[in-house]
Amino acid sequence: MQTSALYSKLKTDSDRKLLVLKPELLAALEKDGKLEFKASKPEDSVVLCSKNKTWLLKQKNHSNTVLVMKEFIPEEIPEVSKYSSFKVTEPSSYHLGYAKQSNELEPRLTAGEIDISQLPIYTGDAQSFQIISKRSNTVLLTLDELRQCSPCSQDEFAIKWPVLGGCVVENTACILSHEFTSRALHITLMSCMAESLDFEALDLPQAFAAVNKDMGEAGEFNPFNMEVVRTILGKFCVLTQEGKFTLQRKSVGQWYGIEALRKFASRSMIPQEEFMIKWKSLFPPYFNCDLDFTTLRGNFYRPLGAGIQYFSKEALPDNPKDRFTYLFKLQSTWDLDEMRPFIDQLNTNSLKIDSFVMKYARRIRQGKRTLISAR
Repeated sequence: MQTSALYSKLKTDSDRKLLVLKPELLAALEKDGKLEFKASKPEDSVVLCSKNKTWLLKQKNHSNTVLVMKEFIPEEIPEVSKYSSFKVTEPSSYHLGYAKQSNELEPRLTAGEIDISQLPIYTGDAQSFQIISKRSNTVLLTLDELRQCSPCSQDEFAIKWPVLGGCVVENTACILSHEFTSRALHITLMSCMAESLDFEALDLPQAFAAVNKDMGEAGEFNPFNMEVVRTILGKFCVLTQEGKFTLQRKSVGQWYGIEALRKFASRSMIPQEEFMIKWKSLFPPYFNCDLDFTTLRGNFYRPLGAGIQYFSKEALPDNPKDRFTYLFKLQSTWDLDEMRPFIDQLNTNSLKIDSFVMKYARRIRQGKRTLISAR
């Protein structure tokens, strides 16, 4: 029988928590050499970040006894006399002390997040940016300050920031407005085509020079600075290992498609065939881009089952039951593939989509299609 010698009980510190080092967390620690605790606000949940991953920390309470023991191996093991008098064998290991814990922090891999709700909006006009920046509910942060307070790993932040329209104007982290993003994208595409730049390997300085080639005289206000062009390339391109930007035409097509829905299908329904023509008309002349209508799911509904009409899911209720009721008021029967983008975020338990839908609606099989209707 193996025994251990315990010399003292360590003082339990209620402010200290026991963290479970799962294999992927330990691997990240060994690779990066450090992990960083983050939270947007003191009252928010704490996350643990490596260079490219984020873990949400959840306190797991339990009734089992957990012994946190600190082992030591001194040069000379302290003499413990009279073992034989108690008929106890000499301990196989020695520990300085121990402490009991009734809870532990369990790391759960999650997606890093950036809170942009209070950042100023840049519309391409210097004066309007200054006005918005002075509003009481606007938070002015540098990009480094935002990165430090965001519950997001360094690599995730670098990818998500431009996708959100994140930019830096006057050393302040801000978000490009939807309208200005459309304008900047259109000008960037036309300018790069005019200079015969390779969309498979765009260089930031070259793209910036192309955009600003005919932007007026020096000294005049120019909204298309280097950071704006960097945001546009980061949002609609993939950065290669060589530091070049490869244009994602599918992403560009989706952006123009949503713009077409907002412009031509906001007030009334439009036949899908007619919409496709109007969608194509919005692209810069001679810009080659395939139109994939499936990328627009989650931005339209079919009032009469045929034509389409623009709809933003931001207007939907957060409660699952209320959301399904609202969707069936828009149209009585949905194709599951077209409904899914409106309800995916409610499926917090990651159920199979068919099982989740059947909690609130009826499912009907029609060949290869799945139709959803109210109960």
